Amino acid sequence: MPLFEDKTVYWVIITSFVMPVLFGIGLIWFLLKFQKRKHQTELEKKDMLLREQQLIIENQTAIETERTRIASEMHDDLGSGLTTIRYLSDRALKNVSTEDEKIQIGKIAEQSSALVRNMSEIIWAMNSRYDTVDNLVAYIRHYTSEYLESYHIDIDWHQGEWVWDMRLNGEKRRNVFLVIKEALHNIVKHAKASKVIINVHCDLPQLFIHIMDNGIGFDPQLSETKGNGLYNIRKRMNTIGGDYSFEHKSQGTTMKILIPLFD
Repeated sequence: MPLFEDKTVYWVIITSFVMPVLFGIGLIWFLLKFQKRKHQTELEKKDMLLREQQLIIENQTAIETERTRIASEMHDDLGSGLTTIRYLSDRALKNVSTEDEKIQIGKIAEQSSALVRNMSEIIWAMNSRYDTVDNLVAYIRHYTSEYLESYHIDIDWHQGEWVWDMRLNGEKRRNVFLVIKEALHNIVKHAKASKVIINVHCDLPQLFIHIMDNGIGFDPQLSETKGNGLYNIRKRMNTIGGDYSFEHKSQGTTMKILIPLFD
């Protein structure tokens, strides 16, 4: 004899117990499916990001390789050609007979020498093998010593100790060098200094270069209205996200340069 004669009771029992179980199973299946799809989507996004990063690295490597190749060709072809012109000009000066010829050939020799120096600076900036802070500091020190020595100005160099092999791209290196070059030119041209002190130190993430002279100083605002030197310094520092300032004292002027090491 059936436990329940009315079949409605069976459906009530089924509805009350079996249907929630089926609903729960369906919900679990849906959640697992959703999680699987979400995980798959995240993997696809990570894979796409990795491919994009790999492409960026490959492009950057290709650019650096091309920079090095162009720098090498410029050194081998243009550099050697300009050096030859300078050498021939110096030889010609020894054989000229008139003062006018000496002046004209002398101008050729001077222009050739200037072009060789400028070419050397461009090649240095383009070659990715030199994209480090250490190379920038070494290049500035070498240039400063030669430049100031030619004007009989003493140089006192101070350099802090830290990890100097940090990367610094060619654009930053060249802009920083040209700022230093302009600062030294201003010292030679305006300050009437007999000594220059340069202090280079790092406080991550920034590099600091202080250039001090014992000259008569100058008015930065007045100097900027009369020439392009300080305008070019400001423009170059803005280009690399850096900063600069001047401190004028009775015993000379100090120029402080700040260079961010991280982009």
